[in-house]
Amino acid sequence: MKRRDFIKLSGLAAIPLISPRLVFATDGQNGSGQDILVCVFQRGAADGLNLVVPYGDNNYYQQRPNIAIAPPGQTGGAIDLDGFFGLNPNLSALKPVFDAGDLALIHACGSPDPSRSHFEAQDFMEFGTPGVNTTTDGWLNRYLAGAGQTATFQGVGMGHVPLSLQGLQPVVGMNSIAGYDLNTHENTQAALRQSMMDLYDQQQDIDVVTAGILSSVDELKAADPDSITPDNGAVYPSSPFGSDMQQVAQLIKAGLGLQAACVDTGGWDHHNQLETSLSPLSADFANTLAAFYQDLGSQMGQVNVVVMTEFGRRVRENASLGTDHGHGGVMFAMGGAVNGGQVHGQWPGLDDANLYNGDLAITTDYRTVLSELLIKRMGAKDLSIVFPDFSGPHDAGVFQQ
Repeated sequence: MKRRDFIKLSGLAAIPLISPRLVFATDGQNGSGQDILVCVFQRGAADGLNLVVPYGDNNYYQQRPNIAIAPPGQTGGAIDLDGFFGLNPNLSALKPVFDAGDLALIHACGSPDPSRSHFEAQDFMEFGTPGVNTTTDGWLNRYLAGAGQTATFQGVGMGHVPLSLQGLQPVVGMNSIAGYDLNTHENTQAALRQSMMDLYDQQQDIDVVTAGILSSVDELKAADPDSITPDNGAVYPSSPFGSDMQQVAQLIKAGLGLQAACVDTGGWDHHNQLETSLSPLSADFANTLAAFYQDLGSQMGQVNVVVMTEFGRRVRENASLGTDHGHGGVMFAMGGAVNGGQVHGQWPGLDDANLYNGDLAITTDYRTVLSELLIKRMGAKDLSIVFPDFSGPHDAGVFQQ
């Protein structure tokens, strides 16, 4: 293997002096007029039926006699959206965003691959090639490779670089903005930096990349996004998800050329006592997204948040008052360019005859939603590279041109 390829593929994991794990562009920043994509992944397979409640389908209550969310108007009932669907009451912070037309929901949505393995299903979704085990780079990295932007912080993964961002296109992974620096004591930092500059002062690939690492640290310090406070009275939850989304907002406001950010929120695998676990998690999820929306204000016209999960849950509750691994789920799309205030997608129904092996059937491929976003808002031209072997459709009616 050529050294250039090794460096790109390894993500510089062999350099222990840099914390956290990261890969960098080295040819400076080139601003872009394209929108910004924030991709949120609900790890663990969120129960879409109890998040966006199909209270108008009587089969929902027959299949879930103990754990179903009550209809609107009843104690603990869903928040009505359109006379058929309602929000879980713990998602109440998102109702004003929905009413403003900046939040859309896509039900019976997901990956067509039937896998019920968390790891396999997540991999397939993030590679953008459901059912294909030979893909080695993520759909978002492939998009960034063709986007024509060369900003150091073009693509950022909070906490880690997820598979969707991994590939030959340089991206950044950071645990936090404040911790994005040389992993050493402050009183030895200058000496360490000088030693690295002296060591890697040639024109070999490793020298160029190392110089880019050091300059990126300087670039972030100069922009000082960590000092940017929330606007418009926004208050983020003091949770990992809240912290990550606040830092994404800081990176956006700092004008570093961010084009795509990935954030994870975990803990959605609820086989037991679904509502006991789902209630605090869904409240944190909604409060964080609402704070992000409020914080960015008018900038949300150029920011698109999409939320996905690897698969939904089975329609019928289990004996532990939870739900097991299923198929169809729900996606969220938030932003000023969203055709919001509605639930998109064809509802297949929850009677046994219309289920997919006991699960909610998928009527909208998640790649349709992402394709539309990339075409209408992100300037994508050739989706055959981003989603190979996906012939469409490429329009779900979720995003505006």
